[in-house]
Amino acid sequence: MKSVPSWASVDWTRFLLLPFLGMTLYRMSAEVIHQVEEALDEDEKEILLFLCRDIAADVVPLNVRDLLDILRERGKLSLVSLAELLYRVRRFDLLKRILKMDRRTVEAQLLRHPHLISDYRVLMMEIGEGLDKSDVSSLIFLMRDHISRSKMAKDKSFLDLVIELEKLNLVAPDHLDLLEKCLRNIHRIDLKTKIQKYKQSAQGAETNYVNALQASLPNLSIKDPSYNLRKSLTPGTPR
Repeated sequence: MKSVPSWASVDWTRFLLLPFLGMTLYRMSAEVIHQVEEALDEDEKEILLFLCRDIAADVVPLNVRDLLDILRERGKLSLVSLAELLYRVRRFDLLKRILKMDRRTVEAQLLRHPHLISDYRVLMMEIGEGLDKSDVSSLIFLMRDHISRSKMAKDKSFLDLVIELEKLNLVAPDHLDLLEKCLRNIHRIDLKTKIQKYKQSAQGAETNYVNALQASLPNLSIKDPSYNLRKSLTPGTPR
């Protein structure tokens, strides 16, 4: 007689993760990519290309369709990751119509699972959304000491400016002082505060990581991992 597993012996963690794993492993079809690309306007496409710059850093996609297709070929475009992209560009209608997901479901997934898009990219996008044309024009002017006039025309967007600053290593996830200073100069303290909150959050995450590492390795020195090894090899040292 075949034994039946008891309630307590069932791996419920694995059982509960099955729906999420299915969404993660699901491969996007070319039809879905085409529908999404057709529905986005030019500003949304620019934002999406910017958000994904770190994910496909070795290629320069010509358009959103190329980008999504590259991510699909590399196994990075699951139902969850595409939902995150549409969520970031505020296209909740496409979430519902094409992916059959609502906003709350995506937000719940973002709270529980690693993100496709970095917090830094999201921060730059949000700052860009908060700037009007005169603000962007002022920022471009303030950057004239760092970027030549020919590279930054007046009709460029804030995200174009960020990309040029990244190329010059003047802006990076851990290097935002210049941008913070310029936002202060144009009296956008609200956006400057966003950067400060991002820095605090990043610092808090780093501190939590170090604390967790120290807790898992209580007998080792984080500052000098070789200390205990040298001590154990010193003649006359108790072992």
